[in-house]
Amino acid sequence: MDNRSRIGDYMSFRSRLWIWIKHNKRVLTIILSGLIMTVDFLVMRFVVEHNQLAFSHIMYIAIILMGSTTGPLGGLLTGAIAGTLVGPLMPYNTTTGEPQFWLDWTVRMSIMIMSGTLSGYFYNQFQKTKMKVSDMALKNPDSGIYNLNFLRKTTLVNRELYTLASLIISNQESIAEVAGYEAYYNYLRKIETLLKSKYVNVIVIQPAINQLWILKPSHDFYAEIESYLHIVQEATHLDDQHLFVDYAMGFFQQKHLKEKDISTYFINSDVAAREARAKNLTYLTYSDVNTNRQFEYELLTDFSEALHDGSIYMIYQPKVDLKTKKPTGLEALIRWTHPVKKMIYPDQFISAVEKTNMIHDMTLQVFRWSLMYQKKLNDLDIFMPISINISTRNLYDENFFKKMMRILNEFQVKPKYVELEITETVLMENPEMSKSMLEKFANEGFRIAIDDFGK
Repeated sequence: MDNRSRIGDYMSFRSRLWIWIKHNKRVLTIILSGLIMTVDFLVMRFVVEHNQLAFSHIMYIAIILMGSTTGPLGGLLTGAIAGTLVGPLMPYNTTTGEPQFWLDWTVRMSIMIMSGTLSGYFYNQFQKTKMKVSDMALKNPDSGIYNLNFLRKTTLVNRELYTLASLIISNQESIAEVAGYEAYYNYLRKIETLLKSKYVNVIVIQPAINQLWILKPSHDFYAEIESYLHIVQEATHLDDQHLFVDYAMGFFQQKHLKEKDISTYFINSDVAAREARAKNLTYLTYSDVNTNRQFEYELLTDFSEALHDGSIYMIYQPKVDLKTKKPTGLEALIRWTHPVKKMIYPDQFISAVEKTNMIHDMTLQVFRWSLMYQKKLNDLDIFMPISINISTRNLYDENFFKKMMRILNEFQVKPKYVELEITETVLMENPEMSKSMLEKFANEGFRIAIDDFGK
């Protein structure tokens, strides 16, 4: 066996020994205190021949040890036993057997009892203060729910499969402003209470003011998802009020493999929760996110070619005046018939396209197709505006206006028959830049419409 192995074995032995001592501290203290008092009594009674009562002070070691380990009662009993051993059971003169004066040993016993009781009392107070400080370090001061420090001290079962859930509350500030912070924290506490009443081994962590993490051994993943969603909604009904909570949840399954930083397990559930919030969904699992991303990636791979091979095309939905029952305009809607995935609707691919520069090609192509259709209508003496959607990324392109005007001049369509439709949220992301770009189109005669107004 080499030195490295010996050192490793020695360290392992020391670690195991220390754990065993901590586990059996109370029993070991009783044995040690009993041994100290017994040896001290025997030395005083049979070894020391002169002024043996001076050795009675050694008894205080055992008294303080017992008090500081077992509390006031243990300290009191130890003081009484020690006082008896060096009191009525200990003669004043060991040679002649002359007993002590009763007041002497009574005072000594009283002081020993008081010392033991006080050491036990101060020990208990120290333990309570220590627990409070530890509790403050492990819990959020406002909600009282465990924080990341608690998670760092948590030990999971190796190779056990766990369900992890992330809850993100989007309107936390609104709840606090309208219903009060205490109502918001009551909501979080109620979620924790409901979860712990249903699951014995569930752990609830609050890593941020608007977020909760939930961890428990996984048994039926999808049943647990339904249960969590029900509890999160049920918790909105407080004793004296009902809260509106805008939330999203993400779920993930993870097998524990002796990972020290358990918080890393929640990365994937957080990703799923953020994705669900971005898509205005109640929840997503991490596998759903991966599937969606794979699906989007495959679509983006085919999109550029599909934009020019005829599989992407336009349909024009009429806008009807409900009073006159007559059409007042058309809305250009893009469609995609994929050779493998068949019909793909805009909400399945436009959000992915918007994340790339292909959004500029798509908008310009939609504009070109719409003007082409408008030209056909004009040739039939039909004149009504066609609405097309504009993306935020289009407005941030300084050359967008020039490219659009170039296409407009190509088809010689009057700008008043084109309506550029833009969502309110896009306008508010960068109002100054949006205003500057839209003013250029408005000055040329384009119509400007706001979609999802007030959303």
